[in-house]
Amino acid sequence: MSEVKPRLTIGGDFELTTLNYGDPQQLAKLTHGFEGTWTSSGRSALALVLQQLVTRGINHVHLPSYLCESIIAPIQALSLDYSFYPVDSSLTAHPEPPAGAAVLIINYFGWLNPALIDWQETPPEFTLIEDCCQALLSGWNRHSGSAHQIILSPRKFAGTPLGGWCNMRSDRVADDQAINDAFRQSLTARLLRGAYLSDKTAPVDSRIESMYLSILAGVESFLDENPTNTSLPDTALRLIAGTDWNSIAERRRNNWLVLHEQLRNQLQPIFETLPDDVVPLGYAVRVGDRDRLREQLAKRRIFCPVHWPLPEQVNRTKFPQSAELADTALTLPIDQRYTSDDMSRLAEAIADTLS
Repeated sequence: MSEVKPRLTIGGDFELTTLNYGDPQQLAKLTHGFEGTWTSSGRSALALVLQQLVTRGINHVHLPSYLCESIIAPIQALSLDYSFYPVDSSLTAHPEPPAGAAVLIINYFGWLNPALIDWQETPPEFTLIEDCCQALLSGWNRHSGSAHQIILSPRKFAGTPLGGWCNMRSDRVADDQAINDAFRQSLTARLLRGAYLSDKTAPVDSRIESMYLSILAGVESFLDENPTNTSLPDTALRLIAGTDWNSIAERRRNNWLVLHEQLRNQLQPIFETLPDDVVPLGYAVRVGDRDRLREQLAKRRIFCPVHWPLPEQVNRTKFPQSAELADTALTLPIDQRYTSDDMSRLAEAIADTLS
């Protein structure tokens, strides 16, 4: 008889069980040798890029209609104009920007956007911003990083309490009290979650779970409300440098392949193959009754994020394919915390729910 493990969990916020510090000089590998600036988050990295573009007279940002609402926050905070363009069911961008605009293209779920092939040589009247926040460990460097702007977010791939990056040179602010507080809160909550989940046989304690979830939600609210605060503590940078990104990439790719083998005939994967230069954010699928499946999995302590609900600024009627993606897309966790056995457990839970 197998041991009962009430706290066994798949998905959810990244926890920390140890603190590994590294030399920030090693982060050049993560940015493929491109110079830039480390910030508190991906959205603050975008804010830094936009602030620099404003000085060049750019005041309009052309956005994909399938996007995270947090992308809009720094644009609104800087009082910039913005518009949306279609994204088709294969997640290919179809921008038609007004003259003089900045065009933001997202590499979804780790896969490089096919539209970037057409934008490798950006027309001089436009500025390209490549959002690699979901493609941190993928081969985004195959495009010329000096020819356009790039933003990254290590927080989507590991338990780094804070962190974002852009290839825009600026002086990093390391001593901001509000950001330092947010860093300590995020670190504390992740360590608390790590200690709590380490004893999988213990009963679920909703009081502890609510505590760390509330702290992490507060940190995200702070980052949402302060998208132009680009500072990052030195300790946060050292934690990013101390993360084993190579093993993370290997485990994610292996888990994606295991899950794909077991689920590709049961669900509708958004991507059918895993190119050599892709490290996936998760196993992205389309599910007609997405919310029911997600709810049933949560009852088994399998927590799957939605990327993303459609922001209220996006017109559903004008962008039906983005609306459909927002209503049906579900990201199954395949990150480095989990083994092949965990992926099989996830696949079995989905099969039981769908049967």
